[in-house]
Formats: sequence, C-alpha cells, structure tokens
Amino acid sequence: MARPEFDDIKTYAEFQKYKWYRGDLVRICKEHGLLFHGTDEKLNKVIESYFNGVTIPPERNWYTNKELNWFVNENGILLKFDLGLLIVSLLLCLIGIINKVRGLDDIHYVLYLVFGITGLIVTLLFMHWDMDLEVIRSYRPVCGDRKFTRTQIDEQANSSDTEYMSQAGVFFAPDMLIGTTAGIVAVAYEDIASFKMRETWHTQRHKEYFIYKIILRTTKGKRVTIYREKVNEHSALHYMDEIYEHCLKRNPKIKLDNMRKSPFAPDNKPPQIVSGSDAKAAVYRAVQNGQLTRTTVSEDTKKRFIRFHMRGAFNMLLGAITVPVITLAVILLIRVYVLKILLFVAVFFLYAIYNLFATQMTIIKNDIEFYYGEITGYFENGYTIDGTYGRRYGFIEDLAPDIMPDVGDRVILARFSDEFSLISDGSRSPDEAKDDHDR
Repeated sequence: MARPEFDDIKTYAEFQKYKWYRGDLVRICKEHGLLFHGTDEKLNKVIESYFNGVTIPPERNWYTNKELNWFVNENGILLKFDLGLLIVSLLLCLIGIINKVRGLDDIHYVLYLVFGITGLIVTLLFMHWDMDLEVIRSYRPVCGDRKFTRTQIDEQANSSDTEYMSQAGVFFAPDMLIGTTAGIVAVAYEDIASFKMRETWHTQRHKEYFIYKIILRTTKGKRVTIYREKVNEHSALHYMDEIYEHCLKRNPKIKLDNMRKSPFAPDNKPPQIVSGSDAKAAVYRAVQNGQLTRTTVSEDTKKRFIRFHMRGAFNMLLGAITVPVITLAVILLIRVYVLKILLFVAVFFLYAIYNLFATQMTIIKNDIEFYYGEITGYFENGYTIDGTYGRRYGFIEDLAPDIMPDVGDRVILARFSDEFSLISDGSRSPDEAKDDHDR
C-alpha cells in the first residue's frame, strides 16, 4: 500500500494504517513544530494529539521559525542532566576543600575531591559535546553592536524577503545576518566591518579534522562567530564567499580578511629549500644530461642568497639557546623524564652550533652554484624542473620574481651545499643571462 504524504492524512486512525519509522516520526514532528525527542511511543502520542487539535511544542519553544527552533532543541539534549551533575560535582569539591581546611583525616576529603573533580571533567566534556553553552546563549542571542530580542530575530527569519542558506545555517534577513551553527547570533548588516575564516585543528580517536569558523568583526571591534562546522576547507571557503557576497550587497564597506590557518594544517606552500644527497645527485645528473646549465648571477643576488642561509643558521642557534631556558622551567615544575629532556636539548643545541659552522664553511669554500632549468610543471607545493625526477622546488620569498613563471619558462636553481632553492636575479632577464653564459 502506497503511503500518502503526512499532510494528506486527515485522522490519526488513518495515520496508523501505514508503517512509520523513527526517522519519519522525528521529521514529521520537526516540520510541524512539535516535540521531536523521546521514544517512538511518545512521538506517536505527540502526533495523535496533533490530529486531535492539541499541539505539543518542543521543550524549548523559544522561536516559531523551525530552523532556529531546531538548533535549540537538537542540541543541549542532556542540558538538565549536565547542569545537575555540575552542581553535584561542585558541592563534592566544596565539601572536600572544607574538610581539608578543617584538618580531618584523608578519607574525609580525598574521596570527595576525587569524585568531585572527576564529575567536573565529565560535565565539561558533556557540555562541550552537547553544545550546552551555545543553547543557553541562544535564549538571549549573541548580537553585534546592536542588541536584538528573540522576537525580533524570529520575525526577521520568518520574513518573506529572507533567504536561507541551508548548507551553512545562515539567514540573509532584510535587516540582519542570522547564524545558527554556533548558537543563535544576529548582526545588523551596517554594523559589519569585516569577515575572517579561522581554521582549528582537532583530533579524535587517532583521526584529525578541522573546525572552520566564520568570524565577523563589527565597526566597534566586537567579534562574533556566525558559522562553525566540521567541514573541508573547500566547502568552508565556498560558504565564506557566498556569505560575503550576500552581505556586500547590503553593505559595500565590508572587507574580507585572509583566513587564519591552524599551525597543524598541512602546509601546501612550495618549500624554500629542498635538501639531501639524493637531490644533489639528481641535479648533477641533469647537468650531465644537458637539462640544467650552470650560470652566474649578480653579486647582489648572491649576497642576498647567502644572507638567507646565514639568517636561517642564526635563527636555529637562537632557538637552541632559548629552548634550554624553557626546558629548565618545565623540569622544575614537573621533574619527570629529566634525562630524556636534557638529552634532547643538548643534541638540539649541538646541532645548531654544527649547522652554523657548516653554513660558514660552505660560504668560505664557495660551495655555491646556480643553474638554469626549464619548468615542466607547477603544483600547489612547488615547481618541477626538467631532469630532476619530479622533485618540487619553491622560490625563496625574498628572491621571488614579481611575476611567477609558467610551465616552459626558464628559472634559476640555486645550490648551497646540498640545499636547493629557486631564486630570481632581478638584474637581468633569463635570456640575457643565458646569452652571457653561452658567450
């Protein structure tokens, strides 16, 4: 028997003739503004009441707009339990502290503190996973420079002129931008000064992922998170661009700032240095096969190239001097694994001294060469050069050309001992340098 649409069913008796899965019951209750949590039996009673003309709303019936109401009811399901556990844990900790101050035996305060602190940790984890704080804040929504009531936000979200971006949970209302993924937030368009994306690294059960936030800054400097979700970078940037374009129509003064990436994010920038004996051997083979040709660069370019490597060696030595100070402070605090930590610090310090010495010896020996080669490919993490077996090289930032080369162009590959980088000799064009070399 074909099951009709729910809205075409007139009575609860007719509704019972068909098989409804739990997902169907939840969806029906959500779409009709009904309570959608509980057992199948409870949901069926909610629907029965609906047919009898009695509407049982969700527990937090704060908004009439279903998307806004979904957020505050889909999250914070264990809110009452979490708050109760928090109060009990705090009381246990308080009793333990009082008994400790009174000088009672260990048994009179240790157990209280153990259970109290454990309860606090569990509570904080539950509140984080259940988004309790975001739900609580949604009772009095987070706003920008101007405060809006729940009623005002609800009316704006229900307006016929409002556009809803379901993928990002964002409303483009007539007078304000409304977000639902980080709690209910609302900011007037004219109060928005700029947008920025922030990427945060997380790990769970040996799997890593990133949380992306779209944060807007108001004209008075207040920062408000309008979007927060675990998605991929491409989707997050797409949502960012779409939100920015919509808001720009209403406030042309809004700026878009660069994304702030997590320090743990994979770095797809081309490397400034490619090192190793295998890379050195690959370059020598390319020279022998005529795919790379030795050349010269201006004295200014060579000095800047040397300064880059010297600066790197001094920075490493500076870090090696700073690390022992921090390590000593850590040792005094934790006093564990002392020998392992000291060994690591000593090795790092000795390596930094060796690196500085080796850099100076390379300069003294003039173990520096420059080659011309042809670009065979360009990727996010570097250029490939003809004859070097797919290794990808990047330009030194201080020696990069104003206009990046394309596939087929000739570039300068610079060698400093067994380290290779791409550089640009701004004193002359590649063709002029090639002609000088041929002469």
